[in-house]
Amino acid sequence: MIKNNFKAKHSASSDVFVSYIKKNDFNTIMSLFSRMLDLNHWKDYSFTSEKNTITFCFYKNSLENPIYKIIYEKKYNNHRQWAVFQQGTKVRTSESLEKIIKWVESRYLRKI
Repeated sequence: MIKNNFKAKHSASSDVFVSYIKKNDFNTIMSLFSRMLDLNHWKDYSFTSEKNTITFCFYKNSLENPIYKIIYEKKYNNHRQWAVFQQGTKVRTSESLEKIIKWVESRYLRKI
């Protein structure tokens, strides 16, 4: 049982690796999705795990390409990085998920 980490296992040929993401980070991303869903900006999400990365995709409609991708990447040793892609183009990178979330939310602020 995993209490503090989201654990994704992936088997590729003979090597097996495990990618970790903090449970709090997973909850933060799902909270962002919930807020955007409530505001009718996003309709669907998906996530996948690959070698040393976990990708969260957010969609306006289920049949489209993702509007945003938030990617968690373990580079080496303890260096971890978050990146956000907007319609396929890398727009931000940070070691802090909070900075990435604030940037995505700032794209949806309403101007009065």
